[in-house]
Amino acid sequence: MQLYIMRHGIAAERNEWDGPDETRPLTEKGNERVREIIAVLKKEKKLDVDAIFSSPYVRAHQTAEIAGKVLNVKVKTIDALACGAHLKSLKASLATPGDALPEKLMLVGHEPDCGDIIGTLIGDSEHYHGLKKAGIAFLQGSFTFGGMKLIWLLAPHDILKE
Repeated sequence: MQLYIMRHGIAAERNEWDGPDETRPLTEKGNERVREIIAVLKKEKKLDVDAIFSSPYVRAHQTAEIAGKVLNVKVKTIDALACGAHLKSLKASLATPGDALPEKLMLVGHEPDCGDIIGTLIGDSEHYHGLKKAGIAFLQGSFTFGGMKLIWLLAPHDILKE
């Protein structure tokens, strides 16, 4: 399996947002940056996925939708990727009898959850493998505890050469 784990893009600041945290959207810069990052990865790293699963929180879902448009893939919202996500609940949520996970999957979520999931999948949960906003990691292997290898982990400045 090829797995991409992406953190949502730049969102409105918590102290400047009046609504509930789960409704906090991407900023204009956040939208633009996510679009650029996915386009560069598609071209330079041959980013290609069969499915994109997203947190239901607005900022993550917007990030996933932008990725979906660039990659021409539909986005599925999964509650198990909301803030507080961990591999055990994610695996339980994705375990649909008779359905296998897509071979090339992108997950879009939040920190510290993305880093924790990466750490658990590569069998190194003691070390934090966090992602910057709009950062992305690429893993290969089996979607199980310690079953994957981290191929690369990139921050936006690594991708956009800022």
